[in-house]
Amino acid sequence: MLQLGSVGKETYVEATDMLMSEHRLIERALDAMGAWITTLGAGSESDDKAELARFVSFIQGFADAYHHGKEEDILFVAMGEHGMPRHAGPVAVMLHEHDLGRSLVRVLDGLARQSATWTKEDRDTLGRTVHEFSGLLRQHIRKEDQVLYPMADARLPASVKEEMFRQFQAFEEQQTRSGEQQRLRALGNALIEAHAP
Repeated sequence: MLQLGSVGKETYVEATDMLMSEHRLIERALDAMGAWITTLGAGSESDDKAELARFVSFIQGFADAYHHGKEEDILFVAMGEHGMPRHAGPVAVMLHEHDLGRSLVRVLDGLARQSATWTKEDRDTLGRTVHEFSGLLRQHIRKEDQVLYPMADARLPASVKEEMFRQFQAFEEQQTRSGEQQRLRALGNALIEAHAP
C-alpha cells in the first residue's frame, strides 16, 4: 500500500501512481485475453465459457468496480468540484467510455453465461467484442495517464489532493479487509500467467 507523501504534488502523484499501477495490471490482463482468444480460435470448435467468465469477473470486479469506482467516486468528484464537470469535457468523455466498456462486457458476460454451445456467430461475436473492448480500454488508459491525470494534478489544490489520497487509502483498506482486492489481483495474475503471450 502506498503511504501518504509529504504534501501537495508528491501526495497526488502517489495517488495517481496507484491508479496507473492498476492500469498496468489491466493492460497485462488484456494481453492475456487477446492471447486466449487467438488460441481459442485456432481450429478448436469447443467453447470455454468458464475461462471467459474468469476474464469477465476480473474486468467487472477489478477494472470496473475497483478501479473505475475510485475514479468515479473520488477523483472525478474532486475534479467536478474544481471546474471540470462530469457533463462536459474530459471527465464526461471518460465516463462515456466507462459506459461503453460496460456495454461490451455485458456482451461477454452473456456469452459466458449462455447454456448452449457457442455457434460460429457466437465465436465471431466473442472475438470482435474482445478486440473492440481491448482497443477501447487501451485508448482510454492512455488518455487518463497522459491527459486526465496531469490535468487534475495541475488544477486541484494541494489540500484536495491530500484528501483524495486519504480517500483512496480508505477505499484500499476496505477492499483489503474484505479480501476482495487480494482475490481480484490473484485472479488477474492467474489469467496473465495462464495466457500471456
